[in-house]
Amino acid sequence: MRSSTVMGLMVCASVAIVAAPPYVMAAESTAGKMEQKAKGAAQDAKVGISDSWLTAKTKIALYGDDRVKGGQVSVETVKGAVSLRGKVDSDDAKAAAGTVAQGVEGVKSVRNDLQVVPPGDRKAVDVSDKDITGQVEGRLSKDVHMKKVDVRTDGGTVILTGTVPSVGVSARASEQARGVPGVRMVKNELTYAAAAGGSMRASAKGSNAQVMGMQQALKDKGFDPGSVDGVMGPKTTSALRAYQKSENLTTTGRLDGDTRAKLGVPVSIEKR
Repeated sequence: MRSSTVMGLMVCASVAIVAAPPYVMAAESTAGKMEQKAKGAAQDAKVGISDSWLTAKTKIALYGDDRVKGGQVSVETVKGAVSLRGKVDSDDAKAAAGTVAQGVEGVKSVRNDLQVVPPGDRKAVDVSDKDITGQVEGRLSKDVHMKKVDVRTDGGTVILTGTVPSVGVSARASEQARGVPGVRMVKNELTYAAAAGGSMRASAKGSNAQVMGMQQALKDKGFDPGSVDGVMGPKTTSALRAYQKSENLTTTGRLDGDTRAKLGVPVSIEKR
């Protein structure tokens, strides 16, 4: 009797399994797939925090796009931000590289520093900074007025420093440097001491004379500027500010046009 009961229960269980509705079985299968997919996504997310992983994925994507020659592009990733460097053949290739990189899952931002250089111009651009410096120095050495010009090149940008006799010579130096193949731009930091020195001396003479005239005018009006020595020191500045305030002028502490007119100090005054 007991054996018959056990056998009956087993048969019922088998029938229940066979008779289970199809949608129940499908639901269990779908749930299993979703769980597997979630595990895979979690693993991808974990790997995705690696900058090296993003760099590799970006390179793969670039190599897989026929608009971009992946070998021309250098990829670097820092905290999810991808930087693209190198030289590509066209504006379309540059734009495509940026789009491809931005489409890589996990990339937070893209900095596209690719240079567009047509293949025919590639040789000129690839000239080293050292070679550019040598060529520029060679050109400038042929002009006696440019002997004191120092040349430095950084990323194709030529920096000129030193002294030359005039602004015209300075302009010629820029022109000579810009004509060297591979030069992207010229930063001219040259000075022309002779001309600048003369101008400064003339300006200083006029300025000192005006300050002395201002100091004397302030003293005559009861404002003590200290010694009438042509030096715009703290005491003179303080006296000037006090005078400007008393006359409802803008309190600048400088001998501006309104203050000069009010004090009666000429625009140009010679020391007596």
